[in-house]
Amino acid sequence: MTVIDLRDELYKRQIEIIEISDECVYYAEELNVKGIDTIFLYCYSFSEESEKMMSYFMFDDATYIQHYYACKNSIIVLFENDGNNAWIVKVDKQTNDEVFRKKVPLIGSFSECVAIDDDNIIIYSKADDEHKELFNRCLEETNCDVLAHLYDLEFGRRYFVKDFKTAMLIKNNTQRLVDKNGRDMIILGDPYCESESEKESLSRELGALTENIRDNIWRISVSKLLEGIKTDKKKLPLKRVASAGNEGIIRLECSGNDNIIVRARLFRTGQEQFFELPPYDERAHCVYKVRNPDGRYKYFTDKNSEKIYYLTDENDLVTLHGIVNSSALITYPDRVGKLKGCIDDRFVIGDSSKSYAEPSVSIYDGRLNTIDTYQARVKIKDNVLVFY
Repeated sequence: MTVIDLRDELYKRQIEIIEISDECVYYAEELNVKGIDTIFLYCYSFSEESEKMMSYFMFDDATYIQHYYACKNSIIVLFENDGNNAWIVKVDKQTNDEVFRKKVPLIGSFSECVAIDDDNIIIYSKADDEHKELFNRCLEETNCDVLAHLYDLEFGRRYFVKDFKTAMLIKNNTQRLVDKNGRDMIILGDPYCESESEKESLSRELGALTENIRDNIWRISVSKLLEGIKTDKKKLPLKRVASAGNEGIIRLECSGNDNIIVRARLFRTGQEQFFELPPYDERAHCVYKVRNPDGRYKYFTDKNSEKIYYLTDENDLVTLHGIVNSSALITYPDRVGKLKGCIDDRFVIGDSSKSYAEPSVSIYDGRLNTIDTYQARVKIKDNVLVFY
């Protein structure tokens, strides 16, 4: 475990960490400067042990909310106040230069946003008074109450996303990976019901009639996604990775290391399996299998490290079992707090805060059976732990 302690620099500041890389950590700070709300964007170098300001943004409207995206070569920040426009700012990671800043108009009022890559971001909008009729017509025709537009930052163009279903999947459950050929891929979870119990009830109630009630997991390369949107395709070329009909459920857990991790559960037996699935073929590899008919296992998925655990608790003790990409078996006191992550199959990190105003982090050493508690916030990436 590598610990980066930035409490002296960051603890008393209003900090939001955007990304931890091998060389540095990117973060934003909110300050009021002479009565004006200002967001500063910083990079802290681990080797130089120094902070560098990358950019800043000043707004005379305190209602603006910021959305941060760490892309491959840049940091993208979108500012919105639930209105009919949004500010988009892009800062280059290598040069620290601000390379894009623009106020973009929206059809309707802001709802959500998702960055696709360094140059493309999808913004979702919802009905406002001016466009209420348009959104009502959209709801009637597509069963979708929001609109999605792709903003191309490189060329300053906007594209309407005509594939409503895919647009909603991107908004709701998206994972990323780079496949064996170096292609940037987007993996999309598409459950028939968000609630697993709801689908199970439908399956039992309708029996064989539920054949079309399917959970799906899809993949699409970033290049094909962008090409399809920019050429006005009404159906984007999604490829099915996995599927489950009335026999059970399948859920996208995480992706990385050129693989997708999915969880499948059979209603009839209560058996659960975790599969490692390459996105470019259909050869699934089962990495964990367990009978879980009563749902007694609580799963924790660490999407940063692509590790999955299940937790059991008894007599004020919690046992953490590593089941995907981890062999951890650690029993620790529940006062360690809400699980944040596990590093090196040895250190359990928990949020032991009693209040938001006084953050507290506890680290349990599974080898030495010791607990250390720190007055700090924490961010974890792989085996790196940042106190701030």
